[in-house]
Amino acid sequence: MVKYKDSLIKFQIFSIFLIPLVPHFKITDNFQFDDIPVVLFLLFFFLNLYNKNFQIRNFKDSIPIILFIFYITLQNLLINNELIFSDNLRFTFYLILLFTVMNIKNLDFLKNYFFFLMYLLSIFSILFYFFELNLGIDSYKYWKIGFNENEWVFTSGRMNGFQAGGPNAFGALLACLTIYCVSSSENIKKYSFIFLGILGCFFTYSRASIFLLIFLLIFFLAVKKDITGIFIVIFTLLVTVNFGLVERFTSEAETQGIEDRIQMQEATISDISNKSFNDNLIGYGFNNFGIVRDELKSIDDFSKELRPTGPHNSFLFILLNYGLIGLCLFLYLFLNPLKIFFQNFKTNILKPNYLFLGCFTVLSFTGDLIQNHSISVLFFLLLFESLENEYYE
Repeated sequence: MVKYKDSLIKFQIFSIFLIPLVPHFKITDNFQFDDIPVVLFLLFFFLNLYNKNFQIRNFKDSIPIILFIFYITLQNLLINNELIFSDNLRFTFYLILLFTVMNIKNLDFLKNYFFFLMYLLSIFSILFYFFELNLGIDSYKYWKIGFNENEWVFTSGRMNGFQAGGPNAFGALLACLTIYCVSSSENIKKYSFIFLGILGCFFTYSRASIFLLIFLLIFFLAVKKDITGIFIVIFTLLVTVNFGLVERFTSEAETQGIEDRIQMQEATISDISNKSFNDNLIGYGFNNFGIVRDELKSIDDFSKELRPTGPHNSFLFILLNYGLIGLCLFLYLFLNPLKIFFQNFKTNILKPNYLFLGCFTVLSFTGDLIQNHSISVLFFLLLFESLENEYYE
């Protein structure tokens, strides 16, 4: 019976790791292919509740996310006249994830799930790059799943994964997975993760992800005095030189990616500074604005030929959507995890879950990662695990 109970719990958690693997293909107007893992998670959750495999407890840790859900729901009702919308549904999903994680005494099996995801995505990135393969365009009709052609001089294309958000999001996911898996493993397995992770991330040509991944790997391996690991990092970087590593960081005239991000964030800061305190307090509301380069305005005011995005900074995105109140309530989610982290800083800074969380947070300042729920679900899973450890360590 215990084995059956453990299996149901593990199936529920495993469905989380299917979310970054299921492409955003349309099934019906109201149901996408990547909704299937979410439905599986909820089915297993209620099945576990029904079988009394765990009980909802430690209610105090759910207060921050409940307050955030309540606020964004009320704000959306007042501004958009809608009670139910995608963001409050998603954060309700995270609330259920929190309840789940807080009721599992031993989460050691998580490591194997991260290994599985890391191997699959990195090998996918490498193989599909060399064979220039793709699985078609997803429902957003912008990025192909797999190889995406471009007109850069130094490469014929870059890789995108199954998740939403394009190559930069895929690079961020691979960077976070790599540092987690390297810091969770030993010897040959660790070195294989270094090689596969750097290559897989590199072929996305996401500069921020590549740079941060190399920095974190060198930092971790240096602290651990792992000379072999540092050699593997250097060797893999020498391999990437043959595929345009130097050019990717020096050919800004071709890509203009950094300039676009600077323009987006400057437009965001300018908009915030020009609004009254009361307007900044509440925000625009969900899905009411978009940004294209240095223009921030209502989505409806953009030409249909353009593709408005967020400001490529997750925290500015929350500030624009939900105002200062929403940003403060969102940051409140991190208060207790940060307290736990700093209580044992020297040990925690090298732990896999905190390295993943740190990598994800830094990259969230260069992209809308927190709003990309096909990736951020892993972030919240590890964030909640840090709370769970407080009770069982």
